[in-house]
Amino acid sequence: MENKPQTSFWVGCWEGGWLLLPVVAVVGGAYTCTPSSPDGRASLALALSLLLAGWLPLWRAITTPQWAAALHRWQSWEELAPLCRWPYLQPGTPGAELYQSLGRARAWWRAEGAAALSRPLHSALLAALVSLLLSVALGRTALLLTLLLLTWAELAAFWNEGQGTVGALGEALTLAGLPWLLGASLTGAPLSAPTTLTALALIFLVGGHARPSWLSIFGAALAGMVLLWQGESLAAGALLFLSAPGWLLALERMEPARHRVAVAQWLLLTLALVAWVL
Repeated sequence: MENKPQTSFWVGCWEGGWLLLPVVAVVGGAYTCTPSSPDGRASLALALSLLLAGWLPLWRAITTPQWAAALHRWQSWEELAPLCRWPYLQPGTPGAELYQSLGRARAWWRAEGAAALSRPLHSALLAALVSLLLSVALGRTALLLTLLLLTWAELAAFWNEGQGTVGALGEALTLAGLPWLLGASLTGAPLSAPTTLTALALIFLVGGHARPSWLSIFGAALAGMVLLWQGESLAAGALLFLSAPGWLLALERMEPARHRVAVAQWLLLTLALVAWVL
């Protein structure tokens, strides 16, 4: 089996252009809703810092590690590590059960857990702290979006049983939907229905192109209908034109990794188009 290159949870790689999608989404959401002013540009810079130093490292630190493989032996672990003796501890009591469980956990962490999980846990805690601090500086909506991202990352890891993979739509929420809403929230006003609907359409658009699938047609059609609903018929046609290479690439049934790299540039242009016309 081919070994995957090790990448940092904190910095990461641009993954063939896919990690540029949330940057374009934040800028696009801000462009559609935020007036050009010194305060607006400062908020945008802070939002990009939140994205690059907080959200993306947090998402990677929670969803990419092989949690299941690291925790596999814990279920049958019997070795105990010495602990300080608790006073008044009686055999067969709940306290004795807890004492033994803590001893097993300490022994397992020393033998296997620390080597496999200390790095992702440290990265997740650091990224969560950075995300919360920057979110507080941006305001209540940014803080709520950060908490939503944290919850979504945990649910995605549990849903995929800690295998280090996530679904296409789950990834698209992190790479397009939430960043778009973050950029749109920089005015301080409540998120409007058109903004939320646009973010939902972008989730299906990006998620449909994340894997070679017929969902790419559905996502592009939904995004096109959103543009039509907002009176941008010419832009809807341009969006479908930019989505056509993704459909052709899906028909070729190439490897998912190659497909992602090939379709990333078209997705970046599509997100820029949506931001420009709105």
